[in-house]
Amino acid sequence: MVSRIQRLIRSTDATVAGAYLALFRERQALIPFLFHSLFADERQIALDHIDPLDRTTVAQFRRLVEYFQACGYRFVAPEDVIAGLPPGGKYALITFDDGYYNNTLALPVLEALRVPALFFISTDHVRLGKCYWWDVLYRERLARGATGQEIYHQSQLLKRRTTERIEEDLKRELGGDAFEPRGDVDRPFTPAELKQFARHPLVRIGNHTANHAILTNYSPAEARGQVLRAQEWLAQTLGERPTAVAYPNGDHDEAVLRVCGEAGLGLGFTVRPEKTGLPLEPSSERMMRLGRFTPHADSAISSQCRTYRSDVQIYGSFRSGYLKLRGRATR
Repeated sequence: MVSRIQRLIRSTDATVAGAYLALFRERQALIPFLFHSLFADERQIALDHIDPLDRTTVAQFRRLVEYFQACGYRFVAPEDVIAGLPPGGKYALITFDDGYYNNTLALPVLEALRVPALFFISTDHVRLGKCYWWDVLYRERLARGATGQEIYHQSQLLKRRTTERIEEDLKRELGGDAFEPRGDVDRPFTPAELKQFARHPLVRIGNHTANHAILTNYSPAEARGQVLRAQEWLAQTLGERPTAVAYPNGDHDEAVLRVCGEAGLGLGFTVRPEKTGLPLEPSSERMMRLGRFTPHADSAISSQCRTYRSDVQIYGSFRSGYLKLRGRATR
């Protein structure tokens, strides 16, 4: 039911965006994008090794970047945002969450179009070489005959727990070997691979907590440990301390913001689908609550891009209201 409503609202958004852009000049803003996995092609998606989520192929990713460059957007890095974006411009920022090895598929596109990207890393997954729990749930439950709707509902229930508790429950239900990667599609980077990847001049690395912790499910002390463990491991492994954090599942509150500020993080990213109006004052609270648009496979990339540019965002308002009803207004 929810997915049908989402598709209807997104379709309406696209229609409204087309009319808006034909009649009005879009306001100057920063538009961040959120990706997770990248697939080489549809055949990789069909393997069902990971939760398809946004199901973005390399070709779709390239089309999005080309579209926004053609519309006069400049792709920026996190340090550009922290330093302050010059007024009078239109800016975009590419982010990837989690630390999948398949994110290396983005490099040819970044190099060809000369754009930077920010990759948020869940460090325990890289350190231990374990699969992400949502992929384990999707792959194993699908193989046992569960429907997509059943898997979705179980994942929503699991998100109310700590990552450690989720993993324990799934190991009991599905077996410990379920967390072993099946190949390059579902696995995280190894530490050596991440170190080499981070050296690329167009790559920036960010903090995604130690264990992809939905921080509001933890005590303040535990949340601080998750952020600091990731911060220290990345600093020691890569030789540079991240300046940006993406809150897993987008969830955060005032205590989480304090923890991230104390850790030296100057940018924070949620999953709210919204543009960030300019000017964006350095060190302001807005810098720690930046929204991101997540491209998906339910409609053409060009149609989605027009929607992201529009200053009338029906889906963004719908999602914010939905999260408030679910008791997650801080997301």
